[in-house]
Amino acid sequence: MQPIVDGGPTAPRPLPAAPLTAWHHEDVPTTLAALTTTSDGLSDTVAAERRAQCGLNELHEQQTRRPLLMLLEQFTNVMVLILLAAALLSLFLDKQLEAGAIFAIVGLFALLGFFQEYRAERAIAALKRLSVPHVRAYRNGQLGELSARDLVPGDVILLEAGNLVPADLRIIESVNLRIQEAALTGESLPISKQSEALAQQAVPLAERRNMGYLGTTVSYGRGRAVVVATGMQTELGKIATMLQQVSHAPTPLQQRLDRVGKQLAVAGIVVALLILGLGLVMGESLGAMLLTAISVAVAVIPEGLPAVVTFTLALGGQRMLRRQALIRKLPAVETLGSVTIICSDKTGTLTENRMTVTRLVTTGTMVAQPNGLADHEQGLLLAAGVLCNDAELQPTSDSGAYRILGDPTEGALLVAAANAGLLKAELQQALPRVSELPFDSERKRMTTLHARGGAALDQRLAQVWGQTSFMPAAELLALTKGAVDGLLEVTSQVWVHGQAEVLDEAWRAKILAENSALASNGMRVLGIAFRPLPTETATELVERELIFLGLVAMIDPPRPEVAAAVATCRTAGIRPLMITGDHPLTASYIARELGITQDSMVVTGAELDQAGNAALPELVAHSNVFARVSPEHKLKIVAALRSQGHVVAMTGDGVNDAPALKQADIGVAMGITGTDVAREASDMVLRDDNFTTIVAAVEEGRVIYDNLRRFVKFAVAGNIGKVAVMLLWPLLISLSGLPSTTMVALLPLQLLWLNLMTDGLLGLSMGFEPAERSVMQRPPHRPSDGIFAGGMAWQTIWVGMVIGLLSLGAGGWYYWQGLSQWQTVMVTSLAFLQVFQALGTRSTSASLWSIGIFSNRVMWGIIVLVVGLQLLAIYTPLSIFLGMQALTLFDLLLCIGLGVLLLGAIEGAKALR
Repeated sequence: MQPIVDGGPTAPRPLPAAPLTAWHHEDVPTTLAALTTTSDGLSDTVAAERRAQCGLNELHEQQTRRPLLMLLEQFTNVMVLILLAAALLSLFLDKQLEAGAIFAIVGLFALLGFFQEYRAERAIAALKRLSVPHVRAYRNGQLGELSARDLVPGDVILLEAGNLVPADLRIIESVNLRIQEAALTGESLPISKQSEALAQQAVPLAERRNMGYLGTTVSYGRGRAVVVATGMQTELGKIATMLQQVSHAPTPLQQRLDRVGKQLAVAGIVVALLILGLGLVMGESLGAMLLTAISVAVAVIPEGLPAVVTFTLALGGQRMLRRQALIRKLPAVETLGSVTIICSDKTGTLTENRMTVTRLVTTGTMVAQPNGLADHEQGLLLAAGVLCNDAELQPTSDSGAYRILGDPTEGALLVAAANAGLLKAELQQALPRVSELPFDSERKRMTTLHARGGAALDQRLAQVWGQTSFMPAAELLALTKGAVDGLLEVTSQVWVHGQAEVLDEAWRAKILAENSALASNGMRVLGIAFRPLPTETATELVERELIFLGLVAMIDPPRPEVAAAVATCRTAGIRPLMITGDHPLTASYIARELGITQDSMVVTGAELDQAGNAALPELVAHSNVFARVSPEHKLKIVAALRSQGHVVAMTGDGVNDAPALKQADIGVAMGITGTDVAREASDMVLRDDNFTTIVAAVEEGRVIYDNLRRFVKFAVAGNIGKVAVMLLWPLLISLSGLPSTTMVALLPLQLLWLNLMTDGLLGLSMGFEPAERSVMQRPPHRPSDGIFAGGMAWQTIWVGMVIGLLSLGAGGWYYWQGLSQWQTVMVTSLAFLQVFQALGTRSTSASLWSIGIFSNRVMWGIIVLVVGLQLLAIYTPLSIFLGMQALTLFDLLLCIGLGVLLLGAIEGAKALR
């Protein structure tokens, strides 16, 4: 341990303008000198000066968008602007009813969008909750308690188990100090801390063993540390800065709908001008034709689209919730369906987030995690691991499950032994602990001494340990566990089949080879040894001439169900990537076990730094595993993937994942182990922390996107039919030579009525359509594809033209016969045509009979409602308001027959395809 610089009579100077940054590379005296402080800390006067210079130790939130501005931004969408223009023109023409209907639609759309965005601006608030209220620090040479907000660089603080680390620190004294940094670095185990300087300057955050960071937790031991950074200068502060710098890009759905909106807006303006021109040429009044042109423009735009999109996304969100995926931002529901790459954190998402003993090696025999003891050596190895252990097990409500109190590595030993029938309480009763040599970072091992019980315990020992021939001559038993290489230095024998043999070079080479093989698979390996001792042995002489028992290897194992989910991803054309702060060997082993990669290639954060921005696209294109990465690296990887045209989902649970979660097209946070910061930065939260839930959510996302495409196809085709009627009716009248009562086929209110029933009500039923069988056997939609890709544009056009021609034909025939209900027949035929169109649009490729005529019961309920509303519009006083007349039974059957004819045409086209 490096000596600590003493205080002396001279008061520390104020903090230099540019202090050192590679604190881990400097020894303690240099660190204290650079911070112009001492082991006794700062005086109140100097601390106040530095606080004025550095500010309070808290995270600052940049000014976010004001709520009013966020609300106004909702009205900048092209489709919304067209609708607003139409509403204002309707007001100008004194048509309050039409204007009110359009304003209501636009207002609902704007409010829904506003509330979604307003909820998303809370990630930094969660970061600020990681601050520590109070801390024990040295001021004026005395240890006292002060607010963590008042800490400044140069303050010396005390760290104890259970403390939250209040700032970025350089450790100056460590007594078995371990800090849990998983939330910041991704390292699943607590890190043992030291005061010695690190030889290298370029060291990843997770390997800086003499540093502590704001937002992490002291899990064991105690120590002292000097504050080197506070507030926004800490690593957590840098993450806060990155979070606030990440811009909000539109989702693929928003981009596609924006393109559709612009296309329909242009089409609406063109058609409206054509209608206006035709009417004026044929002698209609300007006022009447202006109102008709507005109505046609509104008819072209599916004004029900925003409401249907929101409803469909919300419905999908509810279905996802039943599958343990909580959607925080509605557009993320559809974005999942377009995902081409899933970047997953390792710990807790792909793995079980608990250390588990997976291998036992005794005298060269390797076995899997035991549920029973295969031989006496295994029993001895596990029992020794239980007795030389400070952790405790607490049974949970789940049968056979335990909660670990203490170090996760020691807890894993207890769980493995308990599964094999070896309980700590019973073993401690047989061999009570009388002394110990605690673990420290220099020896890298721990030893406990146990007294042999009376003769009555010999039978129990024989049951548990098997071979007990070494016991009669020994009053004490020393048990040691620790790093294998260090343990072999104090070992002289090896335990083989119930007796000790000399540890020669052959045995030593074999043990080291086993250790190397296990470590190369990313496992944490402990060696365990023992020594029978007489009572008078001094404690400091215990760790000599030990007898080597064997090796215990453990790892945070992959979740058993994740491998199948990874395979499903590949079948669905989705590429899974692992991005973790953990060790490269561990990452490689888990990735190969799960099928994420077939080779051992791992790109580390250091390699990303060396490669630079130019080589980054090549690395992310060919590597599926990234290890020892920092938050900046995660951001760069996600940005590089998105620049290549991918739709990226990023999973994570820690503070270090938050910027990348926000940068990705969809951020997926863990609900159980995830930090508040990660959840607030995410679009979706996994309530079970399981990778398979992401795959289930992707399936739901694809279903939702399919349903939205169905609605757009349905609505646009129907609107094409209405526009065709409006455009072709004047030509039909002029070519027929019949006397003209009106050149307007449908009244403005009739158009709005049809849009309400079809785009509104029938469109909503599309959101209830279940998944098609092949939904996860096809690649995702390419981000560059428009919403009409895959031949949908042509299908939409021809169906729309058939709707228009059939309705026009029916209305024209009645008009030619001189029947006054010709306009009512035209409206009613359009309504029934779209009812049967909705049935035919339920699947693009499968027939209505194969998917089940009544499998979407909600649609049938809405069909009954739409038919009922149309009958009300014909046979009640509502007909006067809408300008319609009563129809005979023949008239109704004719309208229904036209719908059946359209359904036959749609199903016939599917069969041909």
